[in-house]
Amino acid sequence: MKMGTVTLTNGAHRLVAPVDAHDAPEAGPWIDLHAAGVAAHVAHPHVLGSLEALLEAGDEGLHAAKVALDHAHSHAGAGATWIVTAHGARLRAPILRPGKVLALAGNYMAHRTEGASGLTTPAEQLVPEVFCKPMTSIVGHGEAIRIPGAPVIATDYEGELGVVIGRRGHRISEADAMQYVAGYFPLNDVSGRKLDPGMDRDPAQAARNGYFDWLIGKWPDTFCPIGPWMVTADEVADPMKLHMVVRVNGEQRQETSTAMMLHSIVRTIAWCSKFMTFEPGDIIATGTPAGVGSARGIFLQAGDVVEVEIEGLGILRNPVV
Repeated sequence: MKMGTVTLTNGAHRLVAPVDAHDAPEAGPWIDLHAAGVAAHVAHPHVLGSLEALLEAGDEGLHAAKVALDHAHSHAGAGATWIVTAHGARLRAPILRPGKVLALAGNYMAHRTEGASGLTTPAEQLVPEVFCKPMTSIVGHGEAIRIPGAPVIATDYEGELGVVIGRRGHRISEADAMQYVAGYFPLNDVSGRKLDPGMDRDPAQAARNGYFDWLIGKWPDTFCPIGPWMVTADEVADPMKLHMVVRVNGEQRQETSTAMMLHSIVRTIAWCSKFMTFEPGDIIATGTPAGVGSARGIFLQAGDVVEVEIEGLGILRNPVV
């Protein structure tokens, strides 16, 4: 099941599903799952008010969404009150304000070894390298990646598989980890590769400055596009065997299978949950493969269009301004 979020012209948000699958999800039309749920007389239609509310409701929320969608499809036709068109709404990020966005650095060996980094530590000697992105970095399909300007002087793309957490959990075992996954979507871990603070800095602090410059470069607004939909976990047979391609202006820049991850989804969930409690709606960005722009000295410019396509999950497309 594909679910997303639209914002109406009056500013209200709606949980929706696409009427038809096509390569322009921003064009609509969409099914308002709350309205369809009311028409279908689901027991608690409020759980269809947003994707966050649905995830909080667990199995009840997913069941309500399926009933609502079945009702909408079986009663399709003129006059359906649950149809939303692009004239009255715009597609947004599936989850507008996730509690946490946890992202993996260097989770594909081919990316670790490309460019100047040359990190070749064997996988068996590594633990997941995790950092956070703020919720203000979230944007949806079709929304612009904004080059922030100084002190960020080089902006790069990183296509990744995004994992959505569906249950609250702490110290989760690898054996149980997939029970905590609600769904998946393409994600772009946009990165500020170079920072120039406009001042001379102590050369003795170069390594420390470099680390924090790298970290801050993950934080700017619009630097975490997700979408267009969250595809529920039951529709993805094996998330560790998905083909991913990233294109800039139609030119292929990255290609991989998620099978090439150094740290699997279950290992990442188990590791992160040793330190923090996962909550419904949290997001994990599972890392990017080789082919980033910085490895070739090619960075994003205004007018570019970045696409992250993942098998079975759709195409996340964002212009750069």
